[in-house]
This record gives sequence, C-alpha cells and structure tokens, in this order.
Amino acid sequence: MFLKFMIQVIINYIFDSNNNILVLASEKEAKTSEDKIIMIEKDSGNITELVDLIDLLPDYYSTTSLPDSAEDLDWMHINSLALIDKTSLIISSRETSTIIKLDNIYSNPIIDYMIGSDNFWQESGYDSLLLNKTNDFSMQAGQHSVTYVEDNSLPQGQYYLYLYNNNLAVSTTRPDYDWKSDSNYSNTYYNLKKGTSYYYKYLVDENNRTVELVSSIPVAYSGYVSSVQELDGNVIIDSGIAMSWSEYSQDGTLLKTFKTTGGKFVYRVFKYDYLDYWFQ
Repeated sequence: MFLKFMIQVIINYIFDSNNNILVLASEKEAKTSEDKIIMIEKDSGNITELVDLIDLLPDYYSTTSLPDSAEDLDWMHINSLALIDKTSLIISSRETSTIIKLDNIYSNPIIDYMIGSDNFWQESGYDSLLLNKTNDFSMQAGQHSVTYVEDNSLPQGQYYLYLYNNNLAVSTTRPDYDWKSDSNYSNTYYNLKKGTSYYYKYLVDENNRTVELVSSIPVAYSGYVSSVQELDGNVIIDSGIAMSWSEYSQDGTLLKTFKTTGGKFVYRVFKYDYLDYWFQ
C-alpha cells in the first residue's frame, strides 16, 4: 500500500488526535497530483486513503484540462492541511484560490463549506457551499499556509483562519476562466513580475455561514510558495520568491526583515524557541 502513493510529506503533513500522520499525497500512475489525503498509522505504519478530491468534486474536475507543458493534472494543488476538532480538515487549494473545510474525514468525507469566489464557482453545483462575505475585501488568490486558530473568547461555531494571500489569480488547469473579470478581486495580480502579497486573517462563523476579513498586512510579493505564522503576539511572514522573511506586530508594524540569496525561493519559514529539546 505504501508504494501506491507519492507522499508530499516534507511540506504537507500534520498529526491527528491519535498521533497518526495525515499527509497530502499523489497516487502513483495516476493522471492527477496533490489531490489525495492519506493517514499513516503511528504504530503499524499502515496507510489508509482518507480523501480523494475527485470523489468530492467530480463535476468541477471534469471542467479542468492538462496544460501543454504539464506531466500531470494538478487541478487542485492542495498546499496546506489544518485539523479542526477530531474529524474535520481545512485544506487550501491554490489552483482554485479556495479554502475548503472537509467533515467526516475518517468515514464518509464531505465538503462543509468553501471560501472562494462566487463567480468562479457559479453554476458549478458547489456554489451553495460558499460562505458569504460580511465586509468588502478582495478574495484570497493562490493562497498558502492556511492555519486554524481557536479562540475561547468567541462564541461556539466561530474561529479564525490566517493565511498567506499570494494575491496571484491564475489557474493553468482552467484556461477558460477570466480572473481579470472577476469582481471578487481588486488590486490582484495575474503574473509573477511584480505586485503585493498579504497576510490575511479571517473570522469564520459557521452558524451564520459567513467569513469576515479582520486583519491584513501588505508584504513583499510572492506569487507562489510562502508562509505565515502567528507567535507570541507577532506575525512571521515568508515571501518565498522574494527570498525574504519578516516579523511584524499584529498592527502591521515591521520589526525585522531578513533576506537571502541563492536558490529559487524560500518555501516556508517558522520560528521556534527550542525549549526542552533533547540537545539543550
């Protein structure tokens, strides 16, 4: 079973409540990539396929096509996983510029909601799953590193999601879609040349099926890759293609920037104190 999957374990895995590993994977010999989620059991090493996005989004999958230069169909490009309670996942789809919540991941996976453009999903059969915006903001585009934050001060059913909004609206597997005409986007970019990316923080209200942008910080532009991390009241933001990462206060005040050279990008940056590690 292990050899059935190509595992994206270096960048996209998390531990569940039983310390099993949930991993973004691609199936060997398949025509598609980065559209499966598997579980590796910590004691036995057994592998179970939990989610196949083709099963959850068959009608949308049928509208996608293989780009001329591609070897496989990267029709969703899932780039982050975040566990909510014990049986739900938040996943980030760069190719559709959509954040998706999955329920019942261990038994009968279903899509609970999506955060994305209503124009993009219009008449797809999935538009009823979209949360409604409660304030006026440009929707995330090509986002990475979507992270779940529980806050005990919020009513039950509300929580925060923060993310790196690359702000690049491109979908190579949907060449028919005109992102430039999508009214959900403003000051958004359509190539890698220059632009502005953002740290975004959303308040999600599952009870009322709404999403609100509550915080935003403009940062160096990175059309692909990149990450964000909230830590000790600050925000660490990696603009991968710009080869720089910075730490900000929550109000957007820049505290420190680091830059490097060499290579094509810095995929993700996280800050740790290493307290209680074995080598101390």
